[in-house]
This record gives sequence, structure tokens and C-alpha cells, in this order.
Amino acid sequence: MKNGLITKRLLTSCFGLGWLPAAPGTFGSLPPAIIFALLCYFQLPSSLTITVMAGLVLLGAVICVLYSPAAIIATGKNDPSEVVADEFAGQAITFLAIGTLPSSQILPAALLGFLFFRLFDITKPWPIKKLEKFPLGWGILLDDVLAGIFAAIALFLCSRFGIIEYLSKFVIHKPIILLQAAALGAIQGFTEFLPVSSSGHLVLFEKIFGLKPHTAEMLLFDLTTHLGTVAAILIVLRKSILSWLKNLLKFRQYGDNPIQIYKRNPGVHFLTLAFITTVVTVAIALVFKDYFESARASLKTVAVMWLLTATLLLITDYRKKTRLGLRQLGITAAIIIGIAQAAAIMPGISRSGATICAAILIGLHRRWALEYSMLIGVVAIMGATAVEFAENYNKISAGQMPLAAFAIGAVISCLVGIVALKLLIKSSRKANLKFFAFYCYILAAFVLVYLLR
Repeated sequence: MKNGLITKRLLTSCFGLGWLPAAPGTFGSLPPAIIFALLCYFQLPSSLTITVMAGLVLLGAVICVLYSPAAIIATGKNDPSEVVADEFAGQAITFLAIGTLPSSQILPAALLGFLFFRLFDITKPWPIKKLEKFPLGWGILLDDVLAGIFAAIALFLCSRFGIIEYLSKFVIHKPIILLQAAALGAIQGFTEFLPVSSSGHLVLFEKIFGLKPHTAEMLLFDLTTHLGTVAAILIVLRKSILSWLKNLLKFRQYGDNPIQIYKRNPGVHFLTLAFITTVVTVAIALVFKDYFESARASLKTVAVMWLLTATLLLITDYRKKTRLGLRQLGITAAIIIGIAQAAAIMPGISRSGATICAAILIGLHRRWALEYSMLIGVVAIMGATAVEFAENYNKISAGQMPLAAFAIGAVISCLVGIVALKLLIKSSRKANLKFFAFYCYILAAFVLVYLLR
């Protein structure tokens, strides 16, 4: 009986997609959009594409109605977030009226269909919300079915009035084709938070894909995928961020003297230290900018930096007593972490790994070391992206960069980044950084052997 219950919940969660952190309905909507894009990509007949999408609607609807009551009983909720078979069916409805599209229109249609459905599913305009009142699985399913119908109408109108065709003009397949962009986005999202150096992995895979990592286009693409991981930080650490903002707004309650406020108000204290860390990072980055950029062209440099990252992770895992809180972190510590973050501009040195290790070695508790690293990363990543965007604005406005590839890379890096950040939180608190160190050693060894052969 217990195995049957687990199977039913697994099916309604679309094999675990509904159990992923943050907005599980979004994950449930992705498979139909991806399947639609693939069907169009292989230029299958419209009748076959429509038949497959109809089959997905039927599959999601049957699973939702039959098995979602098991999830309701297990969780005690009328509409458990783990149930995403309804989003699966609703999203598939969105693409029923489209059929096969030219290759240039596949991505705009898939993205628009996905966004329209998510919009109607989240906002629930009349009468979608009323359908939730139906009992058991029917209430869970019907509101998403109607959201899918609304989205299908909106997508059909976009197709009819040439909006999809217009958006397809911005889809450029070179120098970054869309599948490569998706792969690089996933690599960035997974490796940004895990202490294995996202920049090193991007350089490695860009080389494998035949791209040129040191070009302005690739630098900007890398930074765009970093913005996706910023969104992941904001989603996963939203409670800590909101708590920090509330404390920051209450700074007047902690005294009139700036020094008193700095010492007593945790929000002001953190903001001051984060500012110092960022200034140190920016200063070093500006001084050694040309050197950092040229290092991206050398796989040998990346491999050596992976060895340094691995060694740092091993040393940090042996630091057991880390009890300091953020309130006890001082200006000197902020400067040291800023230097560590600047060093991580080198491909092969992990930004999260360098800053977390520096904070732990100083004595900061592992939990606060991770949160401090992630939150200062938001400022560093967004600042670097803004600078790179400004420097390459002319190329973007001239249409030389694949805007669609940038978008898909950022979205996928965000979704994958959410999962990776959850894994890092669990690993760092249990002092399991050594496993990432072994990975870096092995990867560096393979790269060096390849270069020396």
C-alpha cells in the first residue's frame, strides 16, 4: 500500500519535478514546452505535433484526476504544490493550435507559450480561480486547463498577427547556437554555487564547443548566465534577504551615532562589510583586468587554478571550530574576503569556494559564511554584468549578439542554480567540501594530461 502511495505521488509530481524548491509548477510546465520545441525542430508534420501534444494533455489530466487525491491525503492540503501533472496538461494545451513552425520561430513560440501559461496560471483571472472549488483532482486540474486555453488563444493570436515571426528576427544561431546556450546555462547554474569554478567550466566547454571564451560576445554571455544565478540566490535566500532589509530600515532605532548603528544594527553592519568587500574586489579587478581576461584563453591556467581551489577546499574542511556570527565579523575580515573574491575572477578559482573558505578560515560559522558569500555575490555579479554590457552595447544594438541564446542561457542557469545552491547549503554545513576538492583534482588532472599529450 505504501509503495502504491509513493508511486502515485511520484506520477503527479512528474517524477519529482514537483518536489524541486521554489515554484514547482514552473518545472511541471517545462517538459511540454521542450517536447513541442523538439517536435518543431525535427520538422514533423503538424498533425503529428498536435496529436503528441493532445496525448500529453490526456496523460497529465488522467494522472492528475486519478492520483492527486493520494497527495492530498498525504500532505493534508487541498492543492499540494508537489502536484504538477495539472501544469503539465495545461501547458500542453497551449501548443495545440500551433502545429509545426519554421526553425527560426520555434524558440519565440515555445517561450511565449510558456510565459503565457505561467502568467494565467499564477494570476488566475476570472473564471479560472472559481474552478479550484471542484473536489479532489478535478479542482486541481480544471483551473490549469482553462489557463492553458487562455494561453493557447494568446499564442494563436501572436502567430496570426506576425508577432512570433517578428520575434524570430532576434534569434541568431551563431556564434552561440541555442542548444549550446542551454548547455552552457545549465553548466553555469550547476557550477556557480558548487565550489568547482563556474568560469573554469564555461571556458572548458566553450573550447569543446569550438567557441572563443576570450571574445567580448562570450564574456557577455557568461555574465548573462551569471544573472540567472543571481535570481537563484534571491529565490533560495529570500527569507534572509527580507530579514536583513527589515533590520536595515530600522537603523534609527539603534542610536544616532553612525558607529553605534554600525555595531548594533545587523543590517547596517552587513551592508558596511559587504560594501568594503565589494570595493576591494573592484579595485583588484580594475588593476588586473587585462590579465584576468587573457587568462580565459588558457586551459593550462584554468587547470592550475582548479588545483588551487581543490587544495583550499581540503584545508577548509579541516577547520572544525567556526562559531563567529556576522555581527562579530570585522573590517579586516571583509577585506580578506574581498581579496578572495577578486582572486576568483581567475577562471578555475571558484568564487563561492574562495569566499566561503576565506570566511570559514577566519572563523565565521559555516551557515553565515555561505550566506555572506552568496549575498555579496549578487552585488559583484550584477556590477560586472552592467560594466560588460555598457562596454559591448554597440555590438548588442547592432544585432551581432544572439539575444535568444542569452535569454535561454539565463533562464536555465537560474533553474539549475536553485537546485545547486540547495546542495551547497547542505554540503557546507556538514563539512563535505572535500568531495568537491577531489572533483577539482580529477578534472585538473584530465585537462593537464590532455594538454601534455
